[in-house]
Amino acid sequence: MTTTLLSRPGSDEISIAEATASADPAGPMLRAQYLDPRDLVDNPRNLRTDVGDLSDLTASMTVVGVLCPLVAIPAPDQPNAFQLIIGHRRKYAAIELGMEQVPVWVASDEGAAAQIVAQLAENGHRVGLTPTEEAEAFHQLTLLDWSPEQIATVRAIPTAKVKQTLKLRELPQAARGAADAGTLTLEDASALTEFTEDPAALDRILKGTGSSWGFRHAIAAERSKRTFAAAKERAKAELVLAGVKVTSKPKGYPYSGTAVAATQLADANGNPLDPEMFPTLAGLAAFVEKIGDHAQTTFYCAEPDRYGYQRLSYGSRRGVTEEERARREAAEQARAEYLAGLTVAAEVRREFYRTAYGSARAVKRLFLEAIRATVVDGLRFHDVDGLYATLGGVDGAAAAMAREDKLRRCLVAQWICVQERNLGYAARDETWALDDEAAVAWLDQLVADGYTLSEAEKTLRDSLGRDPQDDLPNDEDTDESTAADADDPDFGDVDAETEQADGVADDDVLAAPHTAQEPEPEATEPEAAGPEADGLSDADELADVEK
Repeated sequence: MTTTLLSRPGSDEISIAEATASADPAGPMLRAQYLDPRDLVDNPRNLRTDVGDLSDLTASMTVVGVLCPLVAIPAPDQPNAFQLIIGHRRKYAAIELGMEQVPVWVASDEGAAAQIVAQLAENGHRVGLTPTEEAEAFHQLTLLDWSPEQIATVRAIPTAKVKQTLKLRELPQAARGAADAGTLTLEDASALTEFTEDPAALDRILKGTGSSWGFRHAIAAERSKRTFAAAKERAKAELVLAGVKVTSKPKGYPYSGTAVAATQLADANGNPLDPEMFPTLAGLAAFVEKIGDHAQTTFYCAEPDRYGYQRLSYGSRRGVTEEERARREAAEQARAEYLAGLTVAAEVRREFYRTAYGSARAVKRLFLEAIRATVVDGLRFHDVDGLYATLGGVDGAAAAMAREDKLRRCLVAQWICVQERNLGYAARDETWALDDEAAVAWLDQLVADGYTLSEAEKTLRDSLGRDPQDDLPNDEDTDESTAADADDPDFGDVDAETEQADGVADDDVLAAPHTAQEPEPEATEPEAAGPEADGLSDADELADVEK
């Protein structure tokens, strides 16, 4: 390849005529020329659909000219014309400034792949391509047998980002537009591909793109619906295979009408019906409905008298008015959806814990509150679905050998588990065991740290009804020595040498099983009189339950 020094006409350097005349027959020719920018043909395959704001570029070119030459090749089917490969923004900036010539490197055809890579490299140092435009570029490369790994190497970006970008092409315009506008990250957008055949679900999800965590709540809610739908169809199929008649929920059930739950029926001898025998008993049918976050099968008999069944109890639900029945059904449905929403939100919330609270910096920030709670109230710790290990907590020999910074991490992890376990009472509708004050404080803490509450979590927070300003600490309440430790830049930082001395590195800790812990007791609901009947406060009642 022959390269030449580019110079302006009339200078003492090598002339354009000499540069043009030099050609290397053994390889692609590269020559320098000054061309009128108005005569340069735009590349029809240019990835950029909009040159964007040229004001900064024109201001720079006014002072220093065109520092980086444009790149062109001979235009196909247009003799003596050149087609741009790189430099569309500089071309239009030069036209706007009234420049009659711009420096151009003219190369022979370098192949479609080289054009795309050159454009990406060029645009990456100037006004970036939109995610959608970049997705199209990557797609063109894949058609030329480029792998995501090769594209990632050329662009100096993670392979995962290339794969996420490619998935944008599978999404509808609304989703691509959200990605281009910056309201949808590439990671979030790639998660949408599982809903491409469900436009209604996509629309509901995109309404939650006000924040990344709001989007994840919307994704989790749609996945929950899909999980229920699949479980419902599976349950119905199993009932049909067992010879059970499957119906919709009887109108008015269980408040009015003749249908009675099989669990409320007895045979002619007064013996309650055996649930194991429900599928084989005469006159029984079944329906499947959503209860909380799962599909529940209910067996019932529409005409108990006809089949000789006795009613064990009518209960208080019989004989209500149509209006009262509708009201109760709506209230029960709303309550069930609320509890299901809290369950789904817990999955997203725990993902937030892993993202926001897994670092040494987060441990440093949260340690003061964790140690305060331990000293003042005592920390009754129980793991929550492996969350303790996920946040870097260790047990047994590893904890016994751990240094101070690792023990701080363990304490913060335990404290977070305590907060999450408390919120779990609300999701299980065990509000009598819920520490309202702690729940409000923790939800407010999450929001302050960047989390977005789901609608169910907002409902819970509002129902507990306390102004977060009430919890702002007074200066006198702050332990000055502990606060000073928290402000120490070395406090809580865990380096590789220290972790090695502990015998457990953070990466290993995240996968460590949590074995040495006290078994979690089953919460038993108090009598109807409630926890106040025996003079116990809510906090005392919770303590008794946890003991």
